[in-house]
Amino acid sequence: MSFLLREANIHSLVAYLILTAAWAVGGWLIVTSLFRLPPRSRLVSGIAAGLLLFQVGVNLVTRITGLPGASWLVSALILGGGLVCLLFTPGWKEKLKESLAAWPQLVFLAGLTYLFYLLGRGTSLFDDYEHLPLISVMATGDIPPHFYLNPAQYFAYHYGLQVWAASLVRMVGAFPWTAWDFAKAFAIALTLLLGWAWVRQLTRSWAAATLGSFVFVFAGGARWLLLLIPIPVLAWIQKAITLTNTGAASGANLIQALSGPWVAEGLGRVPVPFAFHSGFFLPVEFYLGATGAIPFATVLLLLLLKVPRQRAIPATLFLGLIFASLALNAEHIFVFLCGLIALIMAGHALLRILRKAPVEKALLLNWLVILAVGGVLSLVQGGFITEAARSFLSGLGSSLGQSNNLYQFSLRWPPSLTSGHLGDLSPFNLRQLPVLLAELGPAILFIPLVTHWAWRSARRGEWLVAGLGFSALASLLFALFFQYGMDRSSTRLPGTALWLWVVLAFPLLWWWLRCRGAWNQALVWVALGALVFEGVVTFAVQLTTVTEPQNAYFIDNVDAAFTRAYWNKLKPGAQVLDDVPYRAVTVFGRAVKASQSIFEPLPEWQALVKNPDPRLVAGADYAYIYMDNQWWQQVPSQTQALYQLPCVHEVAMKSDPANPRGDYRVLWNVQACKGP
Repeated sequence: MSFLLREANIHSLVAYLILTAAWAVGGWLIVTSLFRLPPRSRLVSGIAAGLLLFQVGVNLVTRITGLPGASWLVSALILGGGLVCLLFTPGWKEKLKESLAAWPQLVFLAGLTYLFYLLGRGTSLFDDYEHLPLISVMATGDIPPHFYLNPAQYFAYHYGLQVWAASLVRMVGAFPWTAWDFAKAFAIALTLLLGWAWVRQLTRSWAAATLGSFVFVFAGGARWLLLLIPIPVLAWIQKAITLTNTGAASGANLIQALSGPWVAEGLGRVPVPFAFHSGFFLPVEFYLGATGAIPFATVLLLLLLKVPRQRAIPATLFLGLIFASLALNAEHIFVFLCGLIALIMAGHALLRILRKAPVEKALLLNWLVILAVGGVLSLVQGGFITEAARSFLSGLGSSLGQSNNLYQFSLRWPPSLTSGHLGDLSPFNLRQLPVLLAELGPAILFIPLVTHWAWRSARRGEWLVAGLGFSALASLLFALFFQYGMDRSSTRLPGTALWLWVVLAFPLLWWWLRCRGAWNQALVWVALGALVFEGVVTFAVQLTTVTEPQNAYFIDNVDAAFTRAYWNKLKPGAQVLDDVPYRAVTVFGRAVKASQSIFEPLPEWQALVKNPDPRLVAGADYAYIYMDNQWWQQVPSQTQALYQLPCVHEVAMKSDPANPRGDYRVLWNVQACKGP
């Protein structure tokens, strides 16, 4: 297990398994006690609920007790809360017995997690430069995290799943990249099983549940449809397309890119075809950035756990915490969902009053509690919403500190959607419209169906379904008319909208198909096939990476050896200079002052990298230098000679004999070079 763990300690592993069992069992007991779920849905829903409660709790308590203490305390509280709820539940023995009959789901959960873990460890996408250093510093106890490349500032980011990954790094001894791959895989597996449970609950069909969960995980865009357009027409279209980001690296123009591989760092030997990728709608099984698939799992869990219509304070408090986890994992879903549910509630109550009809006070009270708990915690727990509030208050003159990774919104005109690879695509541009429709994929066909269901649900008091349906529409329209300062990040808005339309439409389509003719059924099957084609191709390509696992595209075996020897061993607060700054942060778990934002290095850091004079480095408050042979070869010879000074101490030098390039790393301690 040396390639998985920094330190193989069976006692730590067993202890963490006990800790995990505590929050998983606690979540299961809470869900079983407080909600009316079919027995087959309780186990997986309880595990998902326990994980989300663990994230929220550890995120809040770590600042008081430290990460290990918070993990144990929160797990014990979740288990204790589940036992208390169970004691007040009539017939609890029978409910538990019924739930345990679904134990094969645990086998499926473990098997699916292993499968998606194998796929994940063979791929290291470019976003790893953001997640791995973040997890590494969080594992040392920096929760809520500061910006790992400028630790004087807080970091505005959705880091919910990273909390769990950080606990694996700290308490099990996992490498940051191993913990992240495992956490993402578990979230995808949870999404698949929760999707199965939700569709089965609505349709009572095993076949529908199986197909639905597959669609939820493999649905994506349909850029490949552009390959069916005649070349002369495609040549006319491409004149209005500007390739951006990795799209620009994949080809000089649209036609060239569509016929070749997607060029990105960290992919396997068999590349993902550019035509089978999307700038908006990635399949959940390939959702390897941000907080992985955990926001999707959260949405499905909320759909399973219906808000009680009678007064139920424990259940609503619990749901408020789940909503708070959504704010920590996916603030864009949280803001739209909470805002629209509040509007729907207000409109529903006003109409009932005007019509002199009775108002469901218990349902209103329950939702008010849920939104209040989630809203208050979102402002104080950390994450993007907390940092946005901090930034707003700082602008009013408060001294709460600075936040990084926050950008402004501005009006987008003419209206368009920004693809991650194909630039701005306007629905009013005839050349760009076919590309936009292909990028969005068949999911847009479900908009009328889902919006109609959302409208009917709003009138019936099913405000979660209504809120999700209208949130999808609002997300797409918002991205169409407003742009974000880091506009590449705004692609998650249409991406989330498309996934929500797929999830909400599928059970409706299943009901509709039961009484339709062969032609209607054939059209739906063709649409579903086109919907999942990208995901199936991507999955097949990912399978080819299983035999060649990688740590990260910027972390090799030598870096892993340094991580094993020195992670969290350097003096707290010690900074390590590296020409790849996020590499040193990942390896040693120590933040550095190197950037003014994720993509903008500080001029003084650039100067030190260009001329790493040990005296200048120490004078800039760096305690160590972590250097590879490529960087050393670029250092001026007169500066290289300074590494013979008595104040420079070589801590360690490591190389990989199996690497034909002879790569090595050296860690120097330069603290003694700092002048008086």
